[in-house]
Amino acid sequence: MDVDRVLVAESDPHLAEIIVIRLSNAGYQITTCTQGDEVLPRTLEFMPGVVIVDQYLPVKDGFEVCYELKLHAQTRNMGIILVTDTEINLEDMANLGVKVDRQLVKPFKPKDVLTFVNQLAAERRAITKNSLTGFQGWNEIRQEIIRQIEGARDCDFLLLDINNFRIYNQCYGFGAGDEVIKLLSRLLVEVTDELEAPGVFIAHIHGDDFAVLLPPETGVQVAQKLIERFDEEIIHLYLDEDRERGGLMLQKPDGKIEQWPLMALAVAVVRQTGTRYTHPLEMKMVGEELLRRLKLKVGSNLLTDHPRNGTDH
Repeated sequence: MDVDRVLVAESDPHLAEIIVIRLSNAGYQITTCTQGDEVLPRTLEFMPGVVIVDQYLPVKDGFEVCYELKLHAQTRNMGIILVTDTEINLEDMANLGVKVDRQLVKPFKPKDVLTFVNQLAAERRAITKNSLTGFQGWNEIRQEIIRQIEGARDCDFLLLDINNFRIYNQCYGFGAGDEVIKLLSRLLVEVTDELEAPGVFIAHIHGDDFAVLLPPETGVQVAQKLIERFDEEIIHLYLDEDRERGGLMLQKPDGKIEQWPLMALAVAVVRQTGTRYTHPLEMKMVGEELLRRLKLKVGSNLLTDHPRNGTDH
C-alpha cells in the first residue's frame, strides 16, 4: 500500500477529471476506473493508500464495492471515501458491514476531496507496522476496539500465543524463530479470509503475541481452524530427529537433560465485546488470563470467556 497513490472510481467523466486534476496537482499518483466490478482488481494491482468510490457505479454499486474492499487482507486497511448524492449515516452503514472513513456529499468543492485524502494519507503514514509481519500493533487495534464499543457492536476478540516458542528460538536461532512468526502470520490471513466477511483486524502485539478482531460468533471457528493448520504445518520447521522424538532436548546449567514438547498454539477467545466490555484493556486482561490457563494444558488449545453450556472449549 502506497499512501501517495489514490484510486478514483467514478463513472461521471467530468467529476472524475476534477478530482484527478486536484489530487495530481497536490502530488498524488492517480489511477481511475468507471465500473464497480473494476475497483477491486485495479486496487489490488495499484495498491493505493486511499480509494474514492462513487455511490452509483455501474455493474456494482459503491456500497458493494466498499464491502468488498473490507473483505480482503490486502485492501481492508486502505482509506475509503464514499461519494454520495445525499447525507448517509455512516454508523448505520458500519452496522451493516459497510465501513468507510469519509463521506463526500455532492456537490462538493475540489479542495474537500484533497482535505479528506490528506487526512487519510496522514493517518496511514502514522500507523506503525511490524517490519516482519506487516501487521499493525496494539495501539491501532485498540482504537478499532474503542469504535466497536462506542457503537455497541459485538465482535469476537482473539489473543494468540505460541507455547515453547522461546525454547525453539534458543535451540534453532532467531532466524528460524522469524519463520515461525511468518508462518502464523500467513495462517491468520488465510483462515480469516475464508470467512468472506468484513470486520477482520489482525495486529502483531510483540514477539509471538497476536490479536485479532472478528465478526461476532466467528471466534471459536477461526481459533479451531488456526490450531488445526498450525499443528499441521509447524512440524515442518523442525529437524527430523526433533520431529520424531516430539520435542527438543535441552541441557540445563546443572548438566541435566530436559525435554521440551513441540510448539503449540494457545488461543483465547473473548466474545460479545460490544455489550459485555467497556474498555480495550478489560478485554485484553481477560484474554491474557485465558492464555495463562492455557499454559497449563498440553498441546494446542483454545479457551473462551463465555463458555457454552458451562464448559470450556
